[in-house]
This record gives sequence, structure tokens and C-alpha cells, in this order.
Amino acid sequence: MRVVVTGAAGFVGRNLVAGLSSNKEIELHATDVRRDVAVPSTNVSFLDVSDSAAVFSALIDADIVVHLATHPLVPSLSDPELNARVNIMGMLNILEAARKTKIKKVIFSSASSIIGDVLHNPVDEKHPCNPKTPYAVTKLACEHYLKVYQNLFGLDYVVFRFFNIYGPYQPEGLIPSIYRKIMARADIDVYGDGKQMRDYVYVHDLNPIFEKAILGSVRNVILNAGTGKGSTVLEVIELAGKILQRQPKMKFNPPRPGEIQNFVASTDMLRAELGMVPTTSIEDGLSRTFGWLNANCRSSWQSRCNYHRGQQP
Repeated sequence: MRVVVTGAAGFVGRNLVAGLSSNKEIELHATDVRRDVAVPSTNVSFLDVSDSAAVFSALIDADIVVHLATHPLVPSLSDPELNARVNIMGMLNILEAARKTKIKKVIFSSASSIIGDVLHNPVDEKHPCNPKTPYAVTKLACEHYLKVYQNLFGLDYVVFRFFNIYGPYQPEGLIPSIYRKIMARADIDVYGDGKQMRDYVYVHDLNPIFEKAILGSVRNVILNAGTGKGSTVLEVIELAGKILQRQPKMKFNPPRPGEIQNFVASTDMLRAELGMVPTTSIEDGLSRTFGWLNANCRSSWQSRCNYHRGQQP
């Protein structure tokens, strides 16, 4: 099974490529727009997904596409045009190439942030979507395009809506920020009372889920990539302090506008379709993540480590 992975130099991509590389049923071809990041694969090439001709060339002999390449949330607020070009036009380039080259399946990384206002918990895949950022709009648009191409051309797809993914190689986010602040004995900014509940997923738990989507018969579904278990911001900070054996210092700030209080995935469909859900506990996942950070970034925890600057340490 020849699998092309876009965005292979990203946080999820690097972990996924490393995890799938040992499977002899899969021939991986890793691609990314970044040239300065070491990807754990011997078969790596440059690919800008906004270049339709390049995308077509990359997919000519592929069976499956795992489309992880994305322009992220925070930059989407200042440059929504670039965000749309990479995310929406990039997806259309993938779909057009997949249609023409007879790709069997497109596996796409969507985002739970497309939900917007949470009406009920746990959040299932049928929950109404009301995206609040340009990034979330593009992710929802891509989901719709996948459905349209399936209806019009019979192109199969699987969508995974990522919840709060964390682990090795993550450059930004709550958990690497907590690590850096605790190690620097600096204040951790907490917005509101810190009781906002989120669903934290250890990145290595995605590997068997993607592997089953690649090799199995599941198709034409949207699935939450979550654990179904929630942890509050305060619980994560306190647990991080316990693991690192340092007392965290917290600075409480006013709530951020539009802050969602509780947001946990329903995993019923994921279990029904794939027979598995992410199982790593938040304590185990944090211990493994901090172990990796200690090994690879400890000498520069006050700034971004070499891995997060796109280099080997």
C-alpha cells in the first residue's frame, strides 16, 4: 500500500511517519513544504500543496493520501487569505489529483474547533458546527468538499477531528508552555478559574487509528479523535508539577472572550468504526512528553529547543 503523507514535518506528521515506518504493509512517501526539518523517513520530498501540478506528480502512483498539511489556527487570524489558499485550495488540489489518479482513499485531519459553541457534552460528530476562526472555517469547508467528491466521483475518505493533541515535537500549546514555565520557575498564565475541561490526546495514540484507516475498510465517515475523558487546565498544571517535582506558580487572569468551558469528545463512533480509542492517560502522556522534552530540549527550555526550531539538537 503506497501512502503519501502531506505535512510530514509537522508535529503530528513526524510522530505518525515514525510510527508507520515499521509497518511492512505500508510504503510511505513523506512530503512537506518545509526543507529544514528532519523527517523520520528515507523517502521524503518537498511538496507545496497549493501547487496543483506538484500535487498531481506526488500522487501519481499512490494508493492512499494522508492529508495533514495545514496552515494553523493562530496565523489564520492575521492572514486568512494564506490560510484559505493552503487549506482550501490545497485540499482541492489533493482531491482533483486523487480523482484523476484513482486514489483509493483520502484521510484528512480536521479540527474539533469547527464546533464553535458547545451545546452539549460529550460532543458527537453530529453536533452543529459554528466555526469561530478562519482556520476552523477552512477545516469545515474541507469536510464538505470530501463529501462532495465522494458523491460526485466516488472518492472515499476518512476524517479525523483532532481534539487537544500533545506529545513529542509539539512546538506550541498548553502542555509545552506549562513545561517551559515550570522549568523556568515562571508564572503560568491561567485564564478564568482554570476549570475549563478539555480532551487531551497523546499523539502516539493516533498511530494505530491512522494505520487502521489506511489498511482497513472504513470509509466515508467523520470520526472524533479524542479520548472521551476530560481534564481541567488546573488538573493538568498540578499533574505537571507533580511529574516534574516542582511547585507550579500560577497567575490568574480574566477569562478570554469566547472561552469554551467544557469540551470532551464522544468516542462512540470511533469505537464502532475502528474498534479502538486513544487509551494513554493524561498522567502517562505527560510523563512521556516531559521525558522527551527533558532529553531533547532541557538545555534550552527557556526558549524553543532545536527540534522546535526545525533542527536536530
